[in-house]
Amino acid sequence: MLELDAQSLADHAAMIGLVTRAEAREAMADAENGSIEAVSRSFLRKGLLTSWQIERLKKADPSGFFYGGYKVLFHLAEGTFARVYRGVKPENGSPVAIKVLRNRFVNDPAAVARFHEEAEAGMKMRHENIVRILEHGDDDKRAFMIMEYVEGANLRDFLKIRGRLTAEDALPLMLGMARGLRYSFEKGVTHRDIKGTNILISNSGEAKLVDFGLAGITGDDSKTSMQSQRTVDYSALERTCRSEKGDPRSDIYFMGCVFYQMITGTIPMKEAESKDMLQKMLVRPFNSIVPLSDHRLKPDLEAAAIVDKMMKIDLKARYQNMNEVVKDLEKFEERVKGGISGLDTVGTEEEEFLLNLDDMFVTRPGETSPATTASGSMPAPILPAAKKTVLCVESQTAIQDAFRKSLSKLGYRVVLVGNAEVAAERYGEAPPDCVIYDLDGLGEEGIDWLVDMHDKAHDEGHQLVALVLLGPRQKALREHLPADDQLTVLDKPVKMKQVEFALTQLLRS
Repeated sequence: MLELDAQSLADHAAMIGLVTRAEAREAMADAENGSIEAVSRSFLRKGLLTSWQIERLKKADPSGFFYGGYKVLFHLAEGTFARVYRGVKPENGSPVAIKVLRNRFVNDPAAVARFHEEAEAGMKMRHENIVRILEHGDDDKRAFMIMEYVEGANLRDFLKIRGRLTAEDALPLMLGMARGLRYSFEKGVTHRDIKGTNILISNSGEAKLVDFGLAGITGDDSKTSMQSQRTVDYSALERTCRSEKGDPRSDIYFMGCVFYQMITGTIPMKEAESKDMLQKMLVRPFNSIVPLSDHRLKPDLEAAAIVDKMMKIDLKARYQNMNEVVKDLEKFEERVKGGISGLDTVGTEEEEFLLNLDDMFVTRPGETSPATTASGSMPAPILPAAKKTVLCVESQTAIQDAFRKSLSKLGYRVVLVGNAEVAAERYGEAPPDCVIYDLDGLGEEGIDWLVDMHDKAHDEGHQLVALVLLGPRQKALREHLPADDQLTVLDKPVKMKQVEFALTQLLRS
């Protein structure tokens, strides 16, 4: 196309509708020497045109300035299938993002149809953590969709600046993403392209998911020429896990990868960034990822356990739905907001006297309730004659430290494990004298691993000796505890002295 001179540029801008005739004349009059560069600077200075618009005008290209009546201001980003522009609604100046299918797919009916299908599905989703799709259509044979504009950056660029986040700082973003994905699952929509560039972080600190299902344009049954690298990642994962194509748990896995990167600042599976499709199809990358709980930058064990469970290769061990993920993140949020809410290690002696131990302890048939002294307080724990081993299954780092300091002073050998599955394996290898098992934070799945310990103990011809701690909302789990073992159950909140006393009573019996 021929380039325009200054007058032609001004006339062309007015003809297309980017500026009024009066604004075009004003810009020309204010240009120092009437050159196209001077006129361009005049338009820019007055805020009438953007540099992106001017560059297109100089090439005398009349297309691509408006989609569905929305004005394109400048280019924001682009992907394999589409380009994204910053736009505005001329009537009221409200900002929007405009996504336009790339030129090479314009003549591919299947690709165009799928683009509009995804837009239709997106328009039905209304959630604060999902970028809204306002409308869609075709202009100049170009498929487009008008989207909510998010002032901020995508997560990839956000992390380039921040490096990494603590689990506590990442938590609000993680919860937002998880709630958005839970909502989409409830609507029957999987994402299929979860990665940093498809997660927007607003300047107000809100996470929003974008581009739902666009990777699905290249489904196995599609005859389009498009092929997403991320689609290959999903296919490779599902081949490795032997799950069906489109399994929602694949989204859970890759959301876990995003959380992993936020906390460590590193991509858990660098091979996924490779452009070599054969390399991306290999099974090895998934099996070679260092679990977050073993990473040198690992967070609180409870946070690490959530991410590790999201990224389990074994489908049965992975979270089965996003509601489970959200619930565990919300429990973690409660602890972050309340500090060490599960186990209070600080208290005056007077507070200890006021505890009603009969309400705090559960006794099995034939057992007696923990005794108190004549003054109403608990007797001091009796130091073990021989060093006893106590396996503490506890997901919170702060409470682990409290157990270590307190029980070590009493002469116990303390083994700390933050993962229930690992603890069950450890129990089978070397059974301890007693287990302190904090179900608060382990969730209902923790019951299964406690039962596993029970089975291993009985296989060896003895009972499981355990002190079980239940969270404030876990009282219903009592009925699921093994009934033929030496168990003492405490309802949180409890104080460390109660734990010490209950442990002593268990080991004496």
